[in-house]
Amino acid sequence: MQAQGETNYQKTMFEHVKEKISENLTKQSTLQEGTIEEEINNWKKVIESMPPFMLKTVLGIEDENIIRPLTNDEWKYLQKELEMSFIVRISKGVLVTGEKQRTRDLSWWTSKKQLESDKYYSSNYMSFMKRSLPPDVLNTIDEDTNAVMNNLVDPNLDDFSIYGMVVGHVQSGKTSNYASLICKAADAGYRFIVVIAGGQNNLRNQTQSRLDEVFVGSNYKGVGQLSNFKREKMPVSLTNADNDFKIETAKASGTTNFENMQQPILVVIKKHTKPLSNLLEWLDKHYKNQIDKAMLVIDDESDYASINTKGEEDPTVINGSIRLLLQKFKKSAYVAYTATPYANIFIDHEAKNDEIGKDLFPRDFIYALDAPSNYFGAQKIFGQEDKKYVIEVPDTEAIYELDDTVKLNPKEIPFVIKHKKDYDDELKRLPDSLKDAIRLFLINIAIRNLRNQKKHNSMLIHVSRFTNVHIKVKKLVEEYFNELKKHIKAYGAVPNHSNYIKAMKETFHNRLSDIEFDFDTVLSEICQVVDSVLVVDVHQKAKTPLAYRNDIQSNVIVIGGLSLSRGFTLEGLSVSYFLRTTVYYDTLMQMGRWFGYRIGYEDICRIYLTEDLYKKFAFIIDATNDLISRLNDMRQENLTPEDFGLAVQLHPDSLLQVTARNKSKYTEDMYLEMNLDGQIKETRWISNLEDDLNANDSLLYDTVIALQAGGFDHIEKNSSHVWKSVSKEIIQSFVENYRLYKNDPLGIKSRMPIAFIKKYIEDNKLDWDVVLYNGIGEASFQAGAVKVTRQLRKVKQKQGYFEVANRQVSRANPESIIMPKEFKKLTSFEMRKKLKKPLLMLHALELKDEKENKKIAVGFGISFPYLVNPHTNTLKVRINNVYKRQLEEAFRDEDGDESDYDE
Repeated sequence: MQAQGETNYQKTMFEHVKEKISENLTKQSTLQEGTIEEEINNWKKVIESMPPFMLKTVLGIEDENIIRPLTNDEWKYLQKELEMSFIVRISKGVLVTGEKQRTRDLSWWTSKKQLESDKYYSSNYMSFMKRSLPPDVLNTIDEDTNAVMNNLVDPNLDDFSIYGMVVGHVQSGKTSNYASLICKAADAGYRFIVVIAGGQNNLRNQTQSRLDEVFVGSNYKGVGQLSNFKREKMPVSLTNADNDFKIETAKASGTTNFENMQQPILVVIKKHTKPLSNLLEWLDKHYKNQIDKAMLVIDDESDYASINTKGEEDPTVINGSIRLLLQKFKKSAYVAYTATPYANIFIDHEAKNDEIGKDLFPRDFIYALDAPSNYFGAQKIFGQEDKKYVIEVPDTEAIYELDDTVKLNPKEIPFVIKHKKDYDDELKRLPDSLKDAIRLFLINIAIRNLRNQKKHNSMLIHVSRFTNVHIKVKKLVEEYFNELKKHIKAYGAVPNHSNYIKAMKETFHNRLSDIEFDFDTVLSEICQVVDSVLVVDVHQKAKTPLAYRNDIQSNVIVIGGLSLSRGFTLEGLSVSYFLRTTVYYDTLMQMGRWFGYRIGYEDICRIYLTEDLYKKFAFIIDATNDLISRLNDMRQENLTPEDFGLAVQLHPDSLLQVTARNKSKYTEDMYLEMNLDGQIKETRWISNLEDDLNANDSLLYDTVIALQAGGFDHIEKNSSHVWKSVSKEIIQSFVENYRLYKNDPLGIKSRMPIAFIKKYIEDNKLDWDVVLYNGIGEASFQAGAVKVTRQLRKVKQKQGYFEVANRQVSRANPESIIMPKEFKKLTSFEMRKKLKKPLLMLHALELKDEKENKKIAVGFGISFPYLVNPHTNTLKVRINNVYKRQLEEAFRDEDGDESDYDE
């Protein structure tokens, strides 16, 4: 998928053939089933029949000596790699727009400007990226960036300021997306383009190099190699791969008058006080007033350092500098890019400072990108029951922290995850699990080489945030690796003579038991490559820089912390040893450098971490998926970013939090308590999404079938059906899978407090009674031997849901159906005092709105008994100010709740 690890050293026959077939495949707008196999079969015949001197010309081979037939295994690898690269499923993203945004022309780019411009920069981008991205992915990038362009503004218009956000996945190709956006913006007429590329030099330099390649074409590299590249249209870059923005460099470029500039100007700066202040100083020097040219600002890793963690009167320097930069231009568009958008959503959308303007809340649009099917992401790694890619570091080797109760033998001291700066003095030896990981990395290099993937390989070791600890870990790793290397070189041919080689064999069989090569074949290759492996630490004091050269294969064991935790790409990463921890969702996800694309070697990737960290990552996936799901619901319900009343439940078993407290200044942790004893709760709001309606109807069918199959006491009363003493698992399954209106995450506004109900079911061991009510509608519901007429209910069409008239799904005294005769005259409230078990009330509904339109739906309610030992459910949630106001309104409206049932 990505052009990672591309090299210029002499290619093999395998690589030449792969390159030629890839070139042919990229010329096809869509790939039909069997196209790749057909191409491979055609080239098999060509290579078998064509003489070497002709193959040399056709394949562009310089050295005729490398020409040879490919083996059957090589053809299989080739087909597998091409299929993973080219047969990729990917969908367009999800767009949510603000109220003011909807009054603008949101088709200016696709329906007009794009047709008028020559699309020079975007055409060059697409032509160049065809070399490394399959057609479907490029087409989706094109569609996604067209959608974002439409939500910017035509740069020929008068004053405007746009604030948007694009949400991607960690290491999923956000740079490719915003590079495409930059090219289109340049075609449209945006003349000043600023990319704020993370807080570390290595990330800024990496981003600059990529934009030089796909946008600038400097030194005739990248797009500069294309036949239609025009030197006179080359963007002016005020920064380069080695230098951040400096006033002297900008001065030397002669770029002082934007009015006379026809080419776009590019600035790629580190998210740091100095380069930002340099840029502002330079602009102020040449332009005393606002600049009348259109500027695009791309804020990469926008949840890092851009957030105002102080008050509006005295905002943080970086936040204030970005806002001042936007104020400097009459026409500006700010697009935040992030994989962890929690902090951005927590920004107060009303925050404003007269001197520096509005805060950076994405008030105009939020666009969530989909990830391609070949993306090696969190869901694939941490969402699988078999934990295929995860190797657990045992508690005996990595404990969370030392305390008075833990006494360790210095000779066997494991890693202590939570440690202080001087921990390097206590660190005496490497845990066996880390030695195992190092051995696995050598095995992986060999396997990739045997698969004809002679590209860069990396191993990540991330166990601390302190430089001194990195240095000590590097020393210990080098000591072990050098000893291992010595034994490989001395005993590789006679492996039984070395315990190190025996350990290598054990790692091979334990971690990669189903690989296609035997150990002896792999060991033979390791002997050839072991000298090429380097151990590198990445931090400010590091003496040897981490560099992936284009003229040689790099094999590196990389030790680092912060410098590797955001945005930076480790080429060919296949083994990660990760013990860093943090209480924040976003920071933990960003540390996961193992996410990305692993074409042809995904099956050998492994991540070493503790069980606790595994659980945290798994929990974060659910929280993030929920967030993206709500964005999708918001789009369907026509809601805005300001309506995004987000409440993310905090991890129940740890201190894991959504984002740093200073980033979430405009949010608060709220403990919500609710005692459900003696209450009745119903689905007064029913989602009007077609998928939800259909899913709930299927769920009711499955539940009624399960009730019939469960052998529970069954009674039919007035054509309604009652089941007695039902096991709670059936109730739990129904409640967990029922699809509610999703923009009320806790169910407080809709008065169906689902989070509390789920906790009630989980905590109580009681059996339940269940009723399926008969009604008087026109439609019927049937599941097995059970059939009822649907209940007719009048509803009002709302934004995203139907609201049941009088806020009642059940009629008065719904519990009466299970009550003995002597209790029939009691009120619903009094009946609940007599209940011995909670009652699940199922409603097969026929909804009729104000226009007499009818819809089939399912609702449910629960009547809770008074328990001898009352149970109060408490949930801790983090909420932003929008949802807080919604909760306050909902709680104010809660008075008189019971009267709805007793009239």
